[in-house]
Amino acid sequence: MGSRQLHFAVFGSCGFESDTLVEISGTGNCGKSLVLQQLVAHCLAPYNFGGRQWNVLLINLSHKINRESLVKSIKMELKAYSLGEEVAQNCPTEEQLAEIAAECVSRVRFLNCFSNDDVSTSLIDARYAIINDPGIQLVAMDTLSEFYWLDDLKLSKRMSMYRHYRLLLARLEKLCKDAIVCGMYTVESVFLENRFGDNLPETCIKYHGRMQKIQGQILLNGLPLSFSNGLHLDTKTAEQEIT
Repeated sequence: MGSRQLHFAVFGSCGFESDTLVEISGTGNCGKSLVLQQLVAHCLAPYNFGGRQWNVLLINLSHKINRESLVKSIKMELKAYSLGEEVAQNCPTEEQLAEIAAECVSRVRFLNCFSNDDVSTSLIDARYAIINDPGIQLVAMDTLSEFYWLDDLKLSKRMSMYRHYRLLLARLEKLCKDAIVCGMYTVESVFLENRFGDNLPETCIKYHGRMQKIQGQILLNGLPLSFSNGLHLDTKTAEQEIT
């Protein structure tokens, strides 16, 4: 499944709009961060390479996405477009691709988090960052459920995984609606199960990317997952941290 098919699998034929939420869920180590990274790469890519040329704010909880890994994904995106379009006749050199990818990554602001307190601070900082940089059109979070167990050790009364997920999601949703930007995030699928019947306000998640492992094959919304440069995201690939 190439880059365009990846977007079609998540967003359908019409693509996605501003102030909408995109959820990428799945079991641990199934490749959620890889998918988020490739979608972010598409948003960063220049218009003339089929991208959106957005500025991006990444709230980084899992630290699987970094500047180096993002550069690789952006180059992947650029190459895929070049090989599939008329520009293939004048395909950029590796040096040119590296320069374009570096410029794209320079438009990403990383907010690295190491605790739930950091996440709360980052969501506040994100609001001011968007005010100061109107070019930011996407707020991405990886992985929304990362620090649940840290709070679980501190709280006298245990919070359910579902409540933890939904409270953070509500804050991200409000940020995106107020700022009229798109939000994307990854979450482990076990957090989506409301096992204790928690009564919480509804959220509006427009697009879902549901990842599964079935007989050693990784599926995204039921479709086998690979990337446009020929890298096949099999189980072994997905279990590796992005480096």
